[in-house]
Amino acid sequence: MLRKTLCVCATAVALALPLGSCANNAQTSAGGDARGDKAGAGAESFKQPFTDTEAYPVIVSSEIVVGENRFLVGLLDGDNDAPIASPDIDMDIEFFDLGRSAQKPVARSEMDFLWTLKPRLGLYVTTTRFESSGSWGAAVSITGEGIDETVKASFDVADEPATPALGARPPASDTPTAGDVRNLSQISTDVKPIKRFYELSIAEALKSGRPSVITFATPKFCQTATCGPTLDIVKGVSNDFPTINFVHVEPYELPYDSSNPAPVRAAREWGLPTEPWVFVTDAKGALTSKFEGVVGAPELRAALEEL
Repeated sequence: MLRKTLCVCATAVALALPLGSCANNAQTSAGGDARGDKAGAGAESFKQPFTDTEAYPVIVSSEIVVGENRFLVGLLDGDNDAPIASPDIDMDIEFFDLGRSAQKPVARSEMDFLWTLKPRLGLYVTTTRFESSGSWGAAVSITGEGIDETVKASFDVADEPATPALGARPPASDTPTAGDVRNLSQISTDVKPIKRFYELSIAEALKSGRPSVITFATPKFCQTATCGPTLDIVKGVSNDFPTINFVHVEPYELPYDSSNPAPVRAAREWGLPTEPWVFVTDAKGALTSKFEGVVGAPELRAALEEL
């Protein structure tokens, strides 16, 4: 269920907030190599508070479910909890289904670094699949720029997503368009809005018979500092895909009330737990890709080229 204020957990790294202020899907723990665990250590070794680490991971994804996931991880300094962002630092993850074994990983992923706000903030991203719900563990190896650490974390995998599921037809929300207002500033906080992004409502885009990219982001009032960059990336990619619908939706009611921000109806209908989000649908209106937080231009291009 959507909170009254959209949760900013998706970019906890950007705000240097502790994970769990928005969702309860992860914990960090002491550094150490999970592959060296003794049989008796078990799942609890993934759930202990971290100690004496040079850096530690923050599992940023607020929505982790059975099936394929875009898995986001941030990196914080072990001394002062400040964000660390460098493409020269490598990150690998071994995933453990803690309901089955805390010693034998079921998958391994090499993470790709992605700037969220260059040159200050960045995240690591990969695509991975979880076969069952429940408690999972991650052994996160971090190397580079003087760091050589393996830190454990735990997180929960849910049976179903809060946002529309891949393959499903998302809600045909009736969102405002350029034709409904005198000025785009009434429906967008983008300082350089592209009219194309406001020609169709979500409902019209989904019924158009063309693929669509639907972006929920508020560049001016974003609580996560990534809405502006995310929308700019989507706008840049849109130039190369003239036959695809692009729709931008402000996730909060305008005019914006900072003391009591209210999510718009579409944000509630789509079950958004965070902002920003980018969704891709095919010509039939079925969801083919979704991106929480920042999306890289190569990621989005690849998703659109598959349509």
